[in-house]
Amino acid sequence: MLLCPVLRNLTVRLWIALPPLFLGAATGVAALLAWPFDDGAPGFELSVPVLLGFAAGLALLTGGRVRWSNGWQRFGLRFGYPVTMFGGALTIDRIQVPLVPMLALGGTALALLAIFLMRNATTDPHCG
Repeated sequence: MLLCPVLRNLTVRLWIALPPLFLGAATGVAALLAWPFDDGAPGFELSVPVLLGFAAGLALLTGGRVRWSNGWQRFGLRFGYPVTMFGGALTIDRIQVPLVPMLALGGTALALLAIFLMRNATTDPHCG
C-alpha cells in the first residue's frame, strides 16, 4: 500500500475537491509559519495568485488520471476548471486573512486531504 500512487484513478468528485483542499492546507501552513511573527494585526497577507496558480497546475496535471463519466467532462471540466482558477490567479491580488481561523481551516483541510487520498489509494484495484 505504501508504494501505491495516491493520485491514480481519481473520481470526478475527488478531483474537483483536490484544489480547494490544497488551497486550505497551504493557507494553514502559511498561517502556521506566520504565527511566530504575529504582531497583533488582524490578519496576515496571503498571495492568492501563487496559491491559485499551484491549484490550477495541480488540477491540470491530475486531470489525466480521472475516471470521467461523460464526454463533456473529459474536455469541458478537465480544462475549464483549471483555466477558471488560473483566471482567478490573474485577477486576484494579495488578501488579508485572519490567522486563527486559517490555522483551523488549514488543519481541517490537510486532514481531509490526507483521508481522501489514502482512501483513494486503498480502493485502487491495482494496489493490493
